[in-house]
Amino acid sequence: MDICYNCELPTLYQIGEHIMNKAFPAALALILVIIVSACSVAPATPTNTLFFDDFSLTDSGWSQIQNDSGTAGYTRGQFHFSIVPKDTVLISNPGKSFPGDVSIDVDARKAGGPLVSYLGVLCHYQNANNYYMFLITTDGYAAIVMNKDGVLSIISPNLKFLKMDGIKTGTASNHIRATCIGEALTLFANGKQVSLAYDSSLTGGDVGLAVRSGRFQGGAEINFDNFLVTQP
Repeated sequence: MDICYNCELPTLYQIGEHIMNKAFPAALALILVIIVSACSVAPATPTNTLFFDDFSLTDSGWSQIQNDSGTAGYTRGQFHFSIVPKDTVLISNPGKSFPGDVSIDVDARKAGGPLVSYLGVLCHYQNANNYYMFLITTDGYAAIVMNKDGVLSIISPNLKFLKMDGIKTGTASNHIRATCIGEALTLFANGKQVSLAYDSSLTGGDVGLAVRSGRFQGGAEINFDNFLVTQP
């Protein structure tokens, strides 16, 4: 073994600097991993949450449907509606009761079917013949509908579905929000108000999801996810 008698030995500072150069990048990488992991944690539901369901559990209480009109039920972490005939409405409820004002949020997307399908949420659901229904269409229209004693009527402006900016068409995902505050009923799509109505016929009750097939063609296929009810 060769021995160097005249070689300059590294100082303690140089040794320490060498260790830091090796160790610091690894430590920095570990810190970055911790920060990224913390930031990627799913946000907690709001403190005013009354009910939340991401449909990951198939026993969370939603009414499921399977009949000649179509089906509604849990499918791969979402709630899926399939309607066979034209001009047909299917609704599903989680079996809850909210005595006062509510705000409802949900993500919805057309999974298949014809150009025009209707999708949205319910509030102040008393029974199958009494509730408010907030709907957008997959071709960009919106309206608020009241079912009173089994009679469906549009109660938003012009008493018909209106073409509105802010609604994504086709198979794009829409974030729907409906607020039921006193007599004010408001519908939002992707953060933009798309319909408004005033009515005080119904108060309190359950919430829900709604899908209607087109007037001229059936086959609606709609998926819902991340259903949230909050105290407005």
